[in-house]
Amino acid sequence: MFCNISNDFYAQNTLKRIKGQALLVRLQTNEHLINYYTENNMIYEAKIAKEKQDKRNNKIIQTFQKTWSLCPVYFFYSNSYHEIKINNFKNVFDSNYKAVKTKNLDNLKNNFFIVYIGDTNGPLKFNALVLTDQYLKKLPHPYPRYVRTYEGLWFLKRKLSKSIQILEKKLDFQLSRVK
Repeated sequence: MFCNISNDFYAQNTLKRIKGQALLVRLQTNEHLINYYTENNMIYEAKIAKEKQDKRNNKIIQTFQKTWSLCPVYFFYSNSYHEIKINNFKNVFDSNYKAVKTKNLDNLKNNFFIVYIGDTNGPLKFNALVLTDQYLKKLPHPYPRYVRTYEGLWFLKRKLSKSIQILEKKLDFQLSRVK
């Protein structure tokens, strides 16, 4: 019982702070596949893979910029995660691919959530828009943790903008319940 009260208190405090926090979107680089193609002299395939990933990342950035309004949104590439985890934000950028201003970086220290598109943590894996803390750990109950994208299920597939809207509504709903 004490643990449950502690988790609820932690969740509510975290929820209260979200409007002052930032959302960092982790973008994939697909560098392992690109490096494999490059090492095996498959230059054309490497170029195609890089262009495809760049196009996907651009779509994610533009969609977040248009859809998300709860708090500031910044972006970083997955190969920069270890720096982000220790509050080194030199590789964080805004939706115009410009480095984040120093005054905004000071506000980020230990004051952000990370969201990514990929498989959820846990025994049942499925593709989703996943919301985590700065260490990529799932958030405590009753916090929204993910929104399914239904990727791979062509008849149910959800657009990224709809997933973002649902996640924002879930967070907004939880904020309305916090005293």
